[in-house]
Amino acid sequence: MKNASVWHRLPLPDGDVPVLLTRRTRQSIGIRVRDGVVELIAAPGVSQERLHQVLRQRHDWIVGHVLRQRGQLAKSEDLSRLTLLGEALGLRLVGGVRKTVRRDGDVLLVAGVAEGDAEALKAVLAKYLKREAALLFPGRLSLLAARCSRKPSRLQLSSARTRWGSCSAEGGIRLNWRLAQAPLAVVDYVIAHELAHLEHMNHSPAFWAETERLYPGWRESRRWLRQHGGELFAFG
Repeated sequence: MKNASVWHRLPLPDGDVPVLLTRRTRQSIGIRVRDGVVELIAAPGVSQERLHQVLRQRHDWIVGHVLRQRGQLAKSEDLSRLTLLGEALGLRLVGGVRKTVRRDGDVLLVAGVAEGDAEALKAVLAKYLKREAALLFPGRLSLLAARCSRKPSRLQLSSARTRWGSCSAEGGIRLNWRLAQAPLAVVDYVIAHELAHLEHMNHSPAFWAETERLYPGWRESRRWLRQHGGELFAFG
């Protein structure tokens, strides 16, 4: 990336990603992701507007590569346990035809899944996590939204692989159901992050000040996501 300069910063809940811009003669716009840094390669005549357009169009592809290089996307799967709100729960297969999950202390009893059927196990546990997320997230959102002048218009679960949450211009908030595995402090940070977007649809100093107002101590939760986020993708 010699002769490249920092041109932009791509915001992620767990830390901004620098986007470098290299100008050299070529017909198309190139994109490289290396060591968690994005590089755009474009001819001198390509406008800033066009570069931002390409960045928006390739956003998910870029973020996916960044997260893999950070170790955020799980490279291996541990299907012997599941974490719920930061608490590790063992898994035990029990008899039964209907695919169900029931908690018994610190163990989840999984019925209707044959021994060795990893895909069926992942599917039934993903369904369980979605149900837990649907029960948990509305209450946490209401609690934090009580501190906001503008209220969210709706809440939906997200299955995105490159975002923990999002906020639309209309006030709709989407939260990744996989967050149900994270400690409650991390869930609350992501919610506060998206609520702050109700006031600031950017990642300006004012946005981070609003995040701090809604959830002081958010930096520790962001560090947790950066270090452990990949572990949340084992089940879907």
